[in-house]
Amino acid sequence: MLTIQWQEEIASLQQSLRREITKISGGSDINVIKHICINNLKSKLERLEEIDKILSIEKYKIVFIGTIGQGKTTAICHLFNLISDFKCSKNINGKTKDVIETRELLSTGGGKTTICEVIIKAADRTSIEVEPYTVDEMENLIFEFCDSIASKDDTQSEQKIIISEEIERAIRNVIELKKINKSVPDAEKNKTIRIDQAKELFNESGMEVLKKTALSNANLESRTSTKIEFDNQTREQDWIKNTFDDINNVRLKDFAIPRKIYLYVSYDVLSGSNLSQFDSVVDTKGLDENPIRKDLQKYIDSQDSICLFVTPFNAAPETNITKLIGYHLTSKSKEFHHRFVTLILPQKSQPEKVHGADGDRELGIQIRQDEVQATFKRLNLDFFQENILSYDSLRYYRDDIVKLNDIYDEEDVQADKDELIKAIADVIERRRNLLLDEINNIRESFGKIKNGDTLTVSEIKAIENAIQKIENVRDLSKRVPSFVYEDFIDKYLEYYRTSYKAWNTKHAIHRNFGYYEPRDIDIYYDAKVFAEGIDEDEMLKKFTREVKHELENILYELTYANESLKTLIPELVKEFYALYDDFIDEVGTEIEKELTRILLPRSEESKFWNALIAEKGKEKKKGETFAGNVCEIFRRELEIETNLNKFFQRKAEEHWKELVNKILGFFGQK
Repeated sequence: MLTIQWQEEIASLQQSLRREITKISGGSDINVIKHICINNLKSKLERLEEIDKILSIEKYKIVFIGTIGQGKTTAICHLFNLISDFKCSKNINGKTKDVIETRELLSTGGGKTTICEVIIKAADRTSIEVEPYTVDEMENLIFEFCDSIASKDDTQSEQKIIISEEIERAIRNVIELKKINKSVPDAEKNKTIRIDQAKELFNESGMEVLKKTALSNANLESRTSTKIEFDNQTREQDWIKNTFDDINNVRLKDFAIPRKIYLYVSYDVLSGSNLSQFDSVVDTKGLDENPIRKDLQKYIDSQDSICLFVTPFNAAPETNITKLIGYHLTSKSKEFHHRFVTLILPQKSQPEKVHGADGDRELGIQIRQDEVQATFKRLNLDFFQENILSYDSLRYYRDDIVKLNDIYDEEDVQADKDELIKAIADVIERRRNLLLDEINNIRESFGKIKNGDTLTVSEIKAIENAIQKIENVRDLSKRVPSFVYEDFIDKYLEYYRTSYKAWNTKHAIHRNFGYYEPRDIDIYYDAKVFAEGIDEDEMLKKFTREVKHELENILYELTYANESLKTLIPELVKEFYALYDDFIDEVGTEIEKELTRILLPRSEESKFWNALIAEKGKEKKKGETFAGNVCEIFRRELEIETNLNKFFQRKAEEHWKELVNKILGFFGQK
């Protein structure tokens, strides 16, 4: 089918399907086979509508997801020409020299350099916009920083507060209490020491003065600017690099701490770049202890996003990436693997050193790609081999300074960029082709349904037996014993304890009543994820795995009963996968909502949250720990009213019954 014809093909098919549904529904005798046909045709209509929307996507978002400090931002900058040559001083062989070096326009380094998610778009004019934190949110961050200053000399690791480097850097700039170098006399010559202005102020004047000074210097109410445009006063690349760095580190007094940064880059800067080929490029915040985050969910679920999971070459597939991909790919009906890419980032000669590569770079990359695919297969995860890609942005640059090696030129660099961009475009094209093939399959299946035979007595009996078997699995309590739900609270709290190991992280979550936006932490969403099961061997996915397979087998057995059913039932199985994924999501969402309700109010009026907050600095009895006390307070709250374990069981059983009823409805049963 020519791609330009798909809209007409879908419209024609939809019209034919509606006519056939009307024709079958208009009969006086709606028997089982007619019910199956009608529901099958309705499912086809819904799928065609979804395919139409996907094929209508003009430009995709390219979303980079990866662990902190693995080269994600560097790869983005080089791939999309967000680089330029800058004069800088460099220490080479013990001597400081002025050199010309290629630098990224976005802040890069050893990780923790970018404070928030960055969305990059091609535009007519270069500008930067921010989505800011509120005044209250910034005030909370400043107070948290002040608490961290007070705890710096605390010898008890559990009491010591450590905030993230990028947030601390931003706050110090906002409150104008930085770490500075100071020259002091020392014997024959002066020596340079590091002075922490915030620590000095705290030591001299105490916490109240530190907080008062910090808020006064911050002047939060005046930080109302959200956009700045290129002023044509300097070279455009210089302006982008310097202004983005100022925004990212909050050096501009009229800008708040950014929640998101939108960088619009002019076509002049993007000369030779493929950025305009896509809707945008998204540099997400790096993954840390808990990679399954709500802020990433919107991109993973979005049909117009291609998700590039970045992983270092020697650790591919990196643990956090495997965990995140695995959680989503257990949803068989959502076809995430059509939009998921594993992007391996080799450095210099790493591929040549792979065992078995014998110095051959391409072979080394292929071996590593095969190993990644083998890992996914072992975990029973669908992943296209063609969607495992690699890119080394600094492959052709010198080791001492970031400057092209004499034996290479810009054509070599561009060839690697073009290769990766084409590979990403191929991911999109393969997805389109699969959908176009699906339109053909729907048309052929529809033809078989129209020409299907009537059922014999034995075939009707086979369907009746299947319906009885399906009815027998409607009551989940008869298949899943109640005791499996009884340790949900304990296991969730252990998940909370280990996902956010640092004492200060837990305290920040408590102060923000279950959220901590600088780290994209949301304990309510965490409960949803944990209840569902991070993989097929955990929680609800594990509890219902056996009965899911039983129902699947009942449906497949029907394909042997009648030739028409060989067409209808496999599609019903696909429908069942979608219903099962919805079941898992619905139960998880119920848990998220119930936990949100239980822990209300999210304010200082709550005895529960105040009890958690009060654990900071509280004198402990022998054997007590901060984490242990916190988890015990949580446990009492989750058991005191409805008991989250019992709620989990009840909602699982309710939604499973709804799932089975929908399957029975396919056969015309109520």
